[in-house]
Amino acid sequence: MPCLIVVKFTEYMQSGRATEKIDVYSFGVLVLEVLSGKRPTDSSFIEKDLNILGWLNFLVLEDRQREIIDPHCDGVQIESLDALLSIAIQCVSSAPEERPTMHRMVQLLESEVMTPCLSDFYDSNSD
Repeated sequence: MPCLIVVKFTEYMQSGRATEKIDVYSFGVLVLEVLSGKRPTDSSFIEKDLNILGWLNFLVLEDRQREIIDPHCDGVQIESLDALLSIAIQCVSSAPEERPTMHRMVQLLESEVMTPCLSDFYDSNSD
């Protein structure tokens, strides 16, 4: 995970302390791993002199960011995958001030990804 380590170390050295924004960045990388089914330094990236963030940035520039999603995610609602991808992109912003706070990240996850159907929790026939 060289890209993650370099960013975390650089931000740590600049501030002299670990910050919430560093943790948010790490979470974003983790979400990208889950969505793509690839490690940050997957061999397919190494061959192209990239890492997971370089691949993401390339796809975003070409408006093809959805291609990062693992084909094995075919049973998952595309809206949830798009929401997760959007959150991950925000979390791995190169500018720490542009990353969401942990609190905001949880709000986004709850509202855009984990919104359950009311019927999953409530039986309208019972009183």
